Amino acid sequence: MPDGPPSGWRANIAPLLRYASVMGIKAGNIATGLIVTLLLARAGGPEVLGSYAMAIQTAQLVSILAVVGCDQLALREVAAHLRLGDKAASASHMRHYLRFVAPLAALVTGLYAGGVWLLLSAGFAPAQEGAMLAATGFVAANAFYLMGLGLVRGMGNAVWAQLFDGLFTVPLALALGLMLLTGGRIEAVGSVLAATACLVALMALLFALVWRQTRDWGSAPVADAPSPWVDGSPMMMISFLMFFGQWLPQFLAGTLGSAGDAGAFRAAWQVAMPFAVVYSTVTTMMSAPVSGDLRQGRRDLAHRRLRRYRYAALASTLPLALPLLIWPEPVLTLLFGPAFAGAAPLLQWLVAANMLGILAGPSGAIITMAGRSRETLIFMVAGAALMLALALVLVPPFGITGLAMAYAAGYGVRIVQGWWLARRILLEKP
Repeated sequence: MPDGPPSGWRANIAPLLRYASVMGIKAGNIATGLIVTLLLARAGGPEVLGSYAMAIQTAQLVSILAVVGCDQLALREVAAHLRLGDKAASASHMRHYLRFVAPLAALVTGLYAGGVWLLLSAGFAPAQEGAMLAATGFVAANAFYLMGLGLVRGMGNAVWAQLFDGLFTVPLALALGLMLLTGGRIEAVGSVLAATACLVALMALLFALVWRQTRDWGSAPVADAPSPWVDGSPMMMISFLMFFGQWLPQFLAGTLGSAGDAGAFRAAWQVAMPFAVVYSTVTTMMSAPVSGDLRQGRRDLAHRRLRRYRYAALASTLPLALPLLIWPEPVLTLLFGPAFAGAAPLLQWLVAANMLGILAGPSGAIITMAGRSRETLIFMVAGAALMLALALVLVPPFGITGLAMAYAAGYGVRIVQGWWLARRILLEKP
């Protein structure tokens, strides 16, 4: 979206083209992610898919703790200083937050490996033992990958950021396909290790892009850099709790049910993923320009962006949502086979919940860039607690469909509060 109010037909068409290009990229990433899920489901079955998904999602969840919100702090500060024309300060903030994250990433990765080993030694989730341990390297790699994405978004390269976000599934799909063609067997451990190798390679390319664009920006003192512990922790907790909301049903499906139930949940979530991806994409796309809008006191521009992105997201998702809500069972049977047809009600609940978020709009960008993330924490915790409580109540009578009901309730709490807070921020006088 443009940094100022649109003027003329070119200014009106430019944001549409940018949005279309980013969503086209995300559609490709979603498609390759779906192909990976299809390969794991068809060749390995629900158990392999469930073990792989649990390991990768757990590693992604833990890696958020290693970043301590520095990816979003870097995005906000880099974008704000670039809006003010200070490239040296932007580059210094990048280096400041990267130096902060490096030792934390090593510490959190070690704690993850030790924690998984202790849990598995105690007999917890033995079916997923190898895959969980194999995901240790993914924790460190994803921490730096999150930082790289935050830097690229802060530099205003939304298209590049969306290209890299989730791109590791492209080489992973090729690797799994090649394994099948050569007569190999797809297993959870090998798939996790392959995913880690793909992520490391793309992380190197991402930071090469950052270095190429910032090598001549110079440096400046960063005495005023927001503290990760003070300002980043609320952002980290929000990101953690949001991802926890996706991880918890997957975890409960595997613990209250079986690895096969976890695989069925993953299959339904993969089909519903485009809606979550659209929501997160429009949020990150508007974060950098909204940071500049708010820094300059232009809440009217931020409000205008929010409205445009909401309408664009609705137009992008509604044609896909309706058939999934009406014919979920044929879709799942066609994609994954008859073994996954029972997840149809689960898919309906997941799609409906994500459409609620799209209808409310990407309020998270307004809240985070305004520095008001702390005000959402209690509601994020309440949403997670509600999800856990309802899951324990609803799973016995409804099975894994009860997990989707619990997810929808917890997600709804977060979405409604976020919409209300963003509206209040935009109505405040600068």
